[in-house]
Amino acid sequence: MHQPSRFHLVGHVICPYVQRVVILCTEKKIPYKRTDIELDNKPEWLLKISPTAKVPVLIESNATVLFDSNVICEYLDEISSDSLHPKDVTEKAIHRAWIAFATEILDCIAKIIYRDNSCSCVNNSLREITNKLQIVESVLSEGEFFAGCQFHLVDAVYATLFRYFDILGSLTTLELFSGVPRIRQWSEALLDRPSVKNAVPCNYNELLITFIKKRDSYISQLDFS
Repeated sequence: MHQPSRFHLVGHVICPYVQRVVILCTEKKIPYKRTDIELDNKPEWLLKISPTAKVPVLIESNATVLFDSNVICEYLDEISSDSLHPKDVTEKAIHRAWIAFATEILDCIAKIIYRDNSCSCVNNSLREITNKLQIVESVLSEGEFFAGCQFHLVDAVYATLFRYFDILGSLTTLELFSGVPRIRQWSEALLDRPSVKNAVPCNYNELLITFIKKRDSYISQLDFS
């Protein structure tokens, strides 16, 4: 007899922060039920269970409700076996610091999608992204992933931002991977990983473009064809 899932994940179909949780659950084989909402038409019940009114939200069968992707990922990682963090306490802290840095890069991407209202603003944000990538390049291992041959949570987080680069790269002559060969290889390895591939629908780029066109920003007016 099929048992109901212990966890109910509330998300949005292309949200990068929801993808973090999905990738972790896939890697750790944690079953969950998922409900996707529309960010432009949030249901009242979401506002009642999350003070931020943002996704992801994780509802546990005992009625515990967690919000914020970092908190959710850390919780799921801690209550299940085979952590996606390094065992060494210092290395774990380093990974968490670079996860925070990845969020800064995602903030730049969000700025382009939501707020940048001119071509020059977009190019400034893209340059900021490339500058941050060069910083990450300097700390990458020579292995397949961030810290060698083992996939960690930090890899899952960066995979969600690399997914934007197909679309963002079409907006500029600026090469996002210029001068960062290890990041290019890392990105290719991450985007080829089954848990990362399956964290979004196969028509992700189409959904992302549709989402962008509903915003009030410079790139929402561009022709992506």
